[in-house]
Amino acid sequence: MSQKAEKGYLGSSPSQEDSAAGGKSAATVPQAPSQSDGLFPGSTTTPVARPVPMQTSGRLEFATRCPECKAWHRHVGLGLKDAPCGAVYRLAFASQGAAA
Repeated sequence: MSQKAEKGYLGSSPSQEDSAAGGKSAATVPQAPSQSDGLFPGSTTTPVARPVPMQTSGRLEFATRCPECKAWHRHVGLGLKDAPCGAVYRLAFASQGAAA
């Protein structure tokens, strides 16, 4: 009787068999290419920009210094913003930033 027959199929190591065949081990778990931000919301932080209220002739606007390009951008509301330079930041007052 051969050694493989004496050990039985379960007694042989799958990594040895797979490496001899040139394949991957059956015990290897494929990893996801990327994970959603929704799974781990605290792992990435969105920069916060502090607004300066400006009363124009037609409406209230908020000016802020961009955390990326350091230029001034104007917005008509607070919250998550896409700046003209391509930066993404949260526009919030200091009192709102501490609560969120």
